[in-house]
Amino acid sequence: MSRQIIFPKSFAWQVTLGVLFSLSISYSEDITVPVTVTNRTAHYLHVKVNDRSFTYVASGGAIRTEVKTDGVTIEAVYSPGQGKFGVFSKDYATRTTASGSCGSSSCSTTGPGTTPLAVDVAISPTDLR
Repeated sequence: MSRQIIFPKSFAWQVTLGVLFSLSISYSEDITVPVTVTNRTAHYLHVKVNDRSFTYVASGGAIRTEVKTDGVTIEAVYSPGQGKFGVFSKDYATRTTASGSCGSSSCSTTGPGTTPLAVDVAISPTDLR
């Protein structure tokens, strides 16, 4: 004997909406934000972007990477052996819900209410304290 289980229509809609919501979350987590850090000092820097480290970034050089997150923490120190000491650390928001104004950072719209901001930072000697 075969037994058939019948679910009410409201349950089917809940399942459908749950699947769509999961897909939408998965899509938004895959959005990457470009990050550029430029060394405007006369010395080498060690730079850390979230959990990624870049060592011996030359004077005038830049690192470019992408992050999959709603925020970026950039840290920089003078590379060892140069007789210079200083620390730079700053947090940057990479998402906004305002779809028309992004300030001085470049923007691109990826969906309704989601505008990732590119992070472009130039570190000068006065930033390292």
